[in-house]
Amino acid sequence: MGDSEKNFSYLDMLASTGYARHIGGKAATDILIEKAKINPDMKVLDVGCGIGKTSCRLAGDHGCAVTGIDIMPAMVEKSSALAKKLRLDGKAKFLQGDARELPFEDNSFDAVFVESVTIFVEDVAKAISEYRRVVKPGGIVCDNEVCITRASNEKLKDDIKDLEEIFNAFSSKTSQGYMTYEDWKETFKKHFPTVEASHYVADPQVELEAKKADGMGTFLISTLKTMWLYATNPEAKRIIDTTQKMYKYVGHFGYGLFVCRK
Repeated sequence: MGDSEKNFSYLDMLASTGYARHIGGKAATDILIEKAKINPDMKVLDVGCGIGKTSCRLAGDHGCAVTGIDIMPAMVEKSSALAKKLRLDGKAKFLQGDARELPFEDNSFDAVFVESVTIFVEDVAKAISEYRRVVKPGGIVCDNEVCITRASNEKLKDDIKDLEEIFNAFSSKTSQGYMTYEDWKETFKKHFPTVEASHYVADPQVELEAKKADGMGTFLISTLKTMWLYATNPEAKRIIDTTQKMYKYVGHFGYGLFVCRK
């Protein structure tokens, strides 16, 4: 196995397959958009923009000026291409950057969107402090993160190795390990005076339908690319095999939506 394969991460797999849907899909994004009261006068930052779906929705459906940032160059290219295709390149712009060192001045944005990104960051506290720094006073930071409930954490003590393996694969080599919904909530409360939090249990059927909502063509292409990686890249195979274990614990996994006001 070459060095490139050894260093292959979950994020690399997303970039390679063109699949970058966050848990909860469009329904979760809709909740955050409503909570943030997005309007055309707002400047919004989309951290970890992936292929640009949420950024383009914000710009296209709500008319706001959006800046998307992603650590993966391939994702920045895909986002820019999507914005151009939708004729939103005047409203949505994209650049490469790290959530731990956002390349913006203090108080630059009215809202910051983060969807299943913070879990990938090596220093969660640093990333959240950066979200807070770049949002304006009174502004909103909206974050959707994968979590496990504390009750499940207690019930699954015997499966702790499985849980750690799943989260380490899912969250790449910079993983924080598994975090409970309560862990996330308390972490955000350390950085913001007001935090509105809600927890949702993952539903495999809903997640599958969310993937198909992108169109069967996109779904099939992403699936075929994933199958190719599985057959040709040992590290990708390990990641895919490990993340499939989530289905054993699906009733215990979910996601938290956190709406934080500065």
